[in-house]
Amino acid sequence: MLVATSSGFAIYRRITLAEIAVLEQQNATYKLAVDEQSKTIETMQRDAEALAKANKFLNERFAATESEFVSDVYRIDGIDFGDIDGLQQRINDEFQRSIEDLRNATAK
Repeated sequence: MLVATSSGFAIYRRITLAEIAVLEQQNATYKLAVDEQSKTIETMQRDAEALAKANKFLNERFAATESEFVSDVYRIDGIDFGDIDGLQQRINDEFQRSIEDLRNATAK
C-alpha cells in the first residue's frame, strides 16, 4: 500500500511539475506579447499626437490662406478698371473662378 501511494504521489508530482513548466512558458510568452503590445500602443499614441499637431498646423494655414485670398478679392473688387469692353467683368469672373477652384481644392 505504501509503495502504491508513493508511486501515485511520484506520478502526480511529475504531472504537476510538467503542468507548472508549461504554465511558466505560457506566462513568459504572454508577458512578451503584452510588452510588445504596450510598446505598440505607446508608438501609436506618439504618432497620433504628432498627427494632431500637423493637422492643427495645416488647418491654421488653410484658414490663413483662405483669409488672405478673401482679402485679395476685396482689394481687387475695390480697383476701378472702368468698363473697357467688359474687361472688368471678365477679370472679375476669371478671378472668382480661380477663387472657387482654390476653395474646392482645399475643401477636400
